[in-house]
Amino acid sequence: MKRLILILLVFMAIETRGDDASTLLAKSDSYRNPLESFSIDVELTTVEGAKSESSKFRVYGKGSDRSVVEFVAPASEKGKYLLMLRDAMWVYMPSASRPIRISPLQRLMGQASNGDVARTSFSVDYTAKSASEEGDAWVLELEANDPSIAYKRVRLWIDRKSTQPIRADFYVASGKLLKRAHYRKFGVMSGRRIATEIEIEDLVRTGQRTTMRYANLTPRENPDKMFMKDALGKW
Repeated sequence: MKRLILILLVFMAIETRGDDASTLLAKSDSYRNPLESFSIDVELTTVEGAKSESSKFRVYGKGSDRSVVEFVAPASEKGKYLLMLRDAMWVYMPSASRPIRISPLQRLMGQASNGDVARTSFSVDYTAKSASEEGDAWVLELEANDPSIAYKRVRLWIDRKSTQPIRADFYVASGKLLKRAHYRKFGVMSGRRIATEIEIEDLVRTGQRTTMRYANLTPRENPDKMFMKDALGKW
């Protein structure tokens, strides 16, 4: 009987830990995806040795699985748009007759992939399998819900007191650790506390990093037609 009770307690602990991990993930995601429908400005600066370059984008989001990225600068990139619908992605270029299907792993610049700019929520694509303690942080083990998701596994560190994200490690299907994101700064925009600066390291090519800076988070009623691939570049 004692052994049976012990087994039941272990299973209950595992189940509770899974529930807790999901709750922690949702709380952490609120710092990255704070509004249901919005626009936000994103600046990417990539550094490789002594060389650096920057680009600017405006992201329009609705819910947790629809995003449109408008290319703002440099001037040579203006007129381009990127659409992400859950795990599907298209890019529109003025020189092309129709949007082109691409992979979320393709880079906009530096270590920031298309998905890094367009995607704002872990909770949609991943299941939190467990949460463990490491110093002042919780470490969540996230597994992709669908084989088409670019990164198959993510380890996410979040602050135990605030539940702000601290760091995320991204693994591809082979199990290789591809890149690491550090959540450097937080600020208040539109009454919400959000991550305002994220640095992404390339763990394959050392010395390369990209910093993503966010500004001007604004509530915006983005119509559904914005998120149709045939509408890219026409609104």
